Parts: sequence; C-alpha cells; structure tokens
Amino acid sequence: MIITNRLKKVLVNSLGWATKKYLPREVVFLIDILIAFIAANVTFFLISTISGDFYNPFVYQWQIFAIVGIQALFFFIFKSFYGVVRYSGFQDVFNQLKVTALCVFTILIFNEIYYFAAEEVLILDAGVVVFGCITFSMLFFFRVVVKRAYEIMNSSETRSTAYILGTERDDIAMAQGLSSKADDQFKIIGFITQNLDNMRPRILNLPIFTIKQIKELNNQGDGVIISDKKLEELKKADSKIIGTLLELKLKLFKLPQLQDWDENASLPKFKEVKIEDLLQRTPIKIDNQKLSNIYQDKIIIVTGAAGSIGSEIIRQLIPFKPKKLILVDQGETPLHTMSLEIDKRWPEIDYEKVVANVRLKKRMKELFEFYKPEVVFHGAAYKHVPMMESNPIEALSTNFQGTRNLTELAVDFNIERFVFVSTDKAVNPTNIMGASKRAAEIYIQYLANKPGQKTSFITTRFGNVLGSNGSVIPYFKKQIAEGGPVSVTHPEITRYFMTIDEACQLVLEAGGMGKGGEIYVFDMGSPIKIIDLAHHMIRLSGFIPEEEISIEFTGLRPGEKLYEELLADKELAQPTYHDKIMVAKASFNYKPEQEELLMKLLKKIKSNCREESIGHLRELVPEFQPEKSQAKPKKVYAKSV
Repeated sequence: MIITNRLKKVLVNSLGWATKKYLPREVVFLIDILIAFIAANVTFFLISTISGDFYNPFVYQWQIFAIVGIQALFFFIFKSFYGVVRYSGFQDVFNQLKVTALCVFTILIFNEIYYFAAEEVLILDAGVVVFGCITFSMLFFFRVVVKRAYEIMNSSETRSTAYILGTERDDIAMAQGLSSKADDQFKIIGFITQNLDNMRPRILNLPIFTIKQIKELNNQGDGVIISDKKLEELKKADSKIIGTLLELKLKLFKLPQLQDWDENASLPKFKEVKIEDLLQRTPIKIDNQKLSNIYQDKIIIVTGAAGSIGSEIIRQLIPFKPKKLILVDQGETPLHTMSLEIDKRWPEIDYEKVVANVRLKKRMKELFEFYKPEVVFHGAAYKHVPMMESNPIEALSTNFQGTRNLTELAVDFNIERFVFVSTDKAVNPTNIMGASKRAAEIYIQYLANKPGQKTSFITTRFGNVLGSNGSVIPYFKKQIAEGGPVSVTHPEITRYFMTIDEACQLVLEAGGMGKGGEIYVFDMGSPIKIIDLAHHMIRLSGFIPEEEISIEFTGLRPGEKLYEELLADKELAQPTYHDKIMVAKASFNYKPEQEELLMKLLKKIKSNCREESIGHLRELVPEFQPEKSQAKPKKVYAKSV
C-alpha cells in the first residue's frame, strides 16, 4: 500500500512537470551540476591520458567532487539556472561565462593554497582551464539544443509572417529580442525601411525592403510590427506610410513595450493597431499636485456618472483621494456596472451610487442637503443630435433645465466649483441638442458673473470622444464585422476627435484652473474627414474599401453639420498655462430682461409646449440657425487668435 502511494505521488509529480510551461529551476540546477560533473571527469581523463596514468571512470576521486562543489556554489550564488532555457539569449551566455570563469579563478587560488599546505593540488592548473572550457561549452550547448528543439517542436506552418518597420537601433534590438524569445505568433521575414539611402542589403541575416519593393513583390507578408515610438513619429510627421501599408492589406501590430518583456517568460502578445492608436495624440501632462490640492478630501458629485465621460472622470478623480464620491445617473444598469468596477478596482473608495434625474430639482436638492458636496462635475445630458431633433422637449428639459437646477443649487449651497461638460455643437448651433447646451452655457455665465455668489462656474467644450457610447467608431466596427456597407452621411463631413481619457484629464485640469465664468476650449487637433476614418477602419480590418466593404452615403441627418466648430464667430481663444487648453472670451452679456425670457422658456418646457419652447430658445440663443446646418463655418478653429 505504501509502495502504491509513493508510485502514485511520483506519477503525479512527473505529470506536473510535463504540463508546466518550463522546467523548474531545481531541475535546471541539477542538470547544470551534472554537466559540471561530466566536464570534471572528462578533464581528469584527458590529464591521465597525457601523463600516462590509469584513469578509472567508475572510481571518483574526492577532487572531482570538490571541483563540482565549487562550480555548484557559483551556480547558486549567481542564479545562473533561473532563466527559462528555451528563451536563452546573450545575457544567459554571458552569465554562464561569468560563472565558469569565476569558478576557474577560484580553483586556481585554491590550488595555490592547497599546494602551500599539503604540497599537492586538486588538479593541474592547465586542467583547471580545460575544465572551464569544457564546462562552458557543454552549458552553452545544452541551452542551444533545448532552445532549437523547442523552436522545432513548436513551429507552426500557420504562423503569420511579418516585417519590422524601421532599421534604426531600437528596431534592430526589438528584432533580436523577438528572435531570442522564439515568438510563436510571427515569423519575421525582413525589415521595411523609409530611408532610401540605406545601402545595407541585410540586417540579422534578414532582407531590407522599401515600400516600393514590397509593392513589386506583391506583398509576401501578413503584417507589419511597429513600435509605439515609431508609430508616434509617423503620426507627428503626418506620414502616409501607414495608409500605404494598409492598402497593401498588411495588418499593423504594436510591438510590446520593453518593460513588458520578461527575460524569464514568454513574449507578451502583440496588440493589433486600432483606429484609436492612429488618432491618439501625444499623452498630455497635467498638474497633479495642483489638482490634488483641489480635489483631495472633497465630497464630489458627478452627474451622468455611468456615461462615457462621467465614468472616466470618476476613474481619474479616484487617484486624487476625494473624501467621498457621489455617482448620480438615471440609468440603473450602467450605474450598477460602474459600481461593480469601483468595488473591484478601488475597494477602499468611499462612494454612493444614486439613481436620480437632474430634471427633478426637489430630488437633487435632497442630495445636496444630505451629502453636502463641495465640487460638482455635471456631465448628465442627452447628446444624440437626430434623436433630440425628434424629442426637443426632452433635450431642453435635461440639457438646459437640468443644468439650471444644479447651478442654482450650487449657488444656494455655496459649492466651491461647478464644472460643466459642454460640446462643440453648442457653437453656432444648428440643432436642438447644441442649442440646449448653448442655453446652459449662457445661464452658467450669467450666474458666474452675478454679484455675491461664491461658486466658481467653469465650462469645458470639446468635440467627439473616441469610443464613447453611440459614437461613430463602434458603429463602423459593427458594420464592418457584418460585412458592410459602412454608412457615412456625407463625403465632406468632418469631425474633431479626442480620446476619452485625454478629454477627462483636460476637464479635471480646466476645473482646477478656472476662476469662474470661463469657457475652456480644448485643442482637438485637426478635424478628420469621416470618409477617411471609414477607409482606415476598413483597411485595419483587413479589407479593401469599395471592393470588399462598400461605403454608402445616407445624407445629413436632421440638425447635423458638415463642419463642427469650437469657437463662436465673435469669440477669441486665448492661451492658458496648459498648451492644450484655451479660454474663449465670450461676447455674450447677460441682460436682466432676459430673466423673463428664461422663465418663459422653463414654463413652456414644463408644459411640454414644443413650438413655443423652440421659439423662446431661438430668442435666447440668436445664433441658433437650423437652416445653416450644411454651411461651412466662417471661422476655422485655431489654437489661439
């Protein structure tokens, strides 16, 4: 019975080793010691052959065990057996050379001491050198054999072929790293160079191609591997090489960051380049210390907390350690999903999730009275232009009336800061959604300049956010996955784009710099033609636009502009200390008699009077001109004027 249990245990252990991704370090350590033992025996045999003495390989002298023991000690001290054998590279070779050389040096010193004391040596000095050479050769050979055997056993005919974009030092280093890691995902077949003066035919025994040569060869690869650094350089230079590679039906893959490479583990998976990577700008810098002084230990309300912007604002507020976060949203399910994320990622955060509608002032007043917030981020809004054209009262009730409710409560409860998330569609609006947001901006400016009130009211204005709920990119992805066609409203339509994390970082930064009454405009870069966006996304998915995935033009939707603006005609943008945030000096001056107009608008909204509400809205926002939805703006947005 005891024997059976022991046998079972041995089998289980053996199976465990077999199913591991790599040999345990203890096994590698024992193999290295065995190699040193064999090398010592071979050395003594060679010495005996030269000296003419008889050597019995089955009778081990104590000197052999002493030499192997010294070698094992250095193995242990320098952890030379820690590396995964199949991923051995130059560093591993260097470690083995260092360990062996130190062992040889130590034995030579021991020989001198031992000869001085006993007039004999462990082994002849020449034999020590021979032992070192044999040991290093066998250690190196063992790792090369295992590495090559692993490559052969795991080589796959279905493995994708790929080029590496670039021939600079970093690109070559990455290629060497890929080779040393024995990557199973790609077989590297060459480099692609942009330097036409490059006369080198090969690097690392791999050919170098120009884009022209790739075209002439009719593209023999499946993809191109590109580093983050190279991708950023191409975007800054506005290079067309990305588009050219996509036209050749080459998929783009981002090379893992060097810090993600573990020399003792497998290579991190490559990430396919997405449209967000091509549109992402240089990472922004924010004044963390200043923002920490503003948001730390504060009770903060975020409305629209379950939306794309609201949820990201919460994620970025958490590192500043607010005293308490109040998450307000009327969507039960997305708010629950957000709370689950917080519970998992930040269990230490004190927060409350509140299902409430900003249109109900009495309900919002209860929240202000109970939680006593100090900062408010107001992101709750209806944002889909065609939907709001069909439901103007809902747009006005939420975007204007809801904002008015919160701003008045902010004044009543002496809130320190009120940050309003507006939109570029509020500029010279041609739709109800934009006009309702502009009306809210106007009212906030009125309150900000009202004598005696203590709240700093700050408005932030930016364009479309990549990947937000209902945005064009997820919509295009879905259409491409279904085989097309991809729907574009107009061949000339353009939009500004910004990533969610970038937009929210700038919202927090603007919220910290504002003194009250400012409208902060974010540097959105250059506007992008939606048709170009569609072409890029189709190519990134491995298809050819118009051939494999068609594009259809559906016509502008109600209230939709061809071109978006970030500044009104009479506004001027002035720079701030942050290079991506400008402040718009609005020309609007709130007049006392407009209070009556606001009251009429609110009354008609509450009475659900559609036509009268729109009429009062046009009086309050005279630049609201739906008939100009297709007109090109008079003023092109600039970084500063």
